[in-house]
Amino acid sequence: MDLRDLLDVKAICDAGSFRKAAEALGVTQPTLSNRVAYLEDKLAARLFDRDRGRSRPTQLAEAIAARVEAIGKDATLLTRDIERLAAGRTGLVRIGLGPAPGRVWLIDAIAQVTAQYPHISLSVVIGSTQELTERLLHRELDIVVCHTMEATNPAIAVEQELEAENIIVAHPDHAIFRGPEPGLGQIIQSHPMAIPVLEQRYRDIVQQKFGIDVTRLPGSVICSDFELLVRLVTNRPWYFTAGPDFAFAPELASGRLKRLPTPVPFKHRVAIHTNRDALPLTAVTNVQQIIRDIFPTIVAKSSCG
Repeated sequence: MDLRDLLDVKAICDAGSFRKAAEALGVTQPTLSNRVAYLEDKLAARLFDRDRGRSRPTQLAEAIAARVEAIGKDATLLTRDIERLAAGRTGLVRIGLGPAPGRVWLIDAIAQVTAQYPHISLSVVIGSTQELTERLLHRELDIVVCHTMEATNPAIAVEQELEAENIIVAHPDHAIFRGPEPGLGQIIQSHPMAIPVLEQRYRDIVQQKFGIDVTRLPGSVICSDFELLVRLVTNRPWYFTAGPDFAFAPELASGRLKRLPTPVPFKHRVAIHTNRDALPLTAVTNVQQIIRDIFPTIVAKSSCG
């Protein structure tokens, strides 16, 4: 079989008939029919059952079509990589950051990259782990620093995973600090919160442990902009928020936010992610090394006193 044979089978499966597939391929119907008949003879197997103008694919044809679709996706991604090289855009590095790492690292990372590699341009996206995973797999990002990705994928390389403590913080005048220390379930149900989009694994923990769906609580704010959330909680004494301790280090040190001793029943896991299948670009490798070097400082920035 050659590539044309594969494309013929895929086109007929998609179109549902030889006539429509021939139109899509830009050939006559007899030509397409003869090519498929020749292929069936070569394989000694039937590919399509024809009935009243419709062409129903056999299991073999469906398997071929599925493989062709996968090959097409790979070819699209490879083309995207090659175009970046051919267009001379090797100086552009696209970084994805989770909400908390984005708040802590963004300024330091940009400063170090521009100081060491002034010819490199940076494109930075801050988003949820799911969004960043998809964009990394589709070659829209080169390096991602976020929650350790839930779904293992052979194309994604994970390195330098770190674990930080999740904490609850609020304005020092918040009512949460009056009286005895409340439990986490009581806090969530009694006070509006302003938090980033929680990973599904963490939403499940809260649901199982306390019977609470954190995405459906009235009066709460859920946003991927961690900087905005911290400003909101710092300036509004009725919201509380939660996240990795390192994300609140400046506000805790200055007294603008106060930590509640109530523990959060899961840790914050963060790692560096890259796409194994992407072509190695020098600019990406250089920036990745800078991120590796500053990555451990994420925990050192925590100040929970």
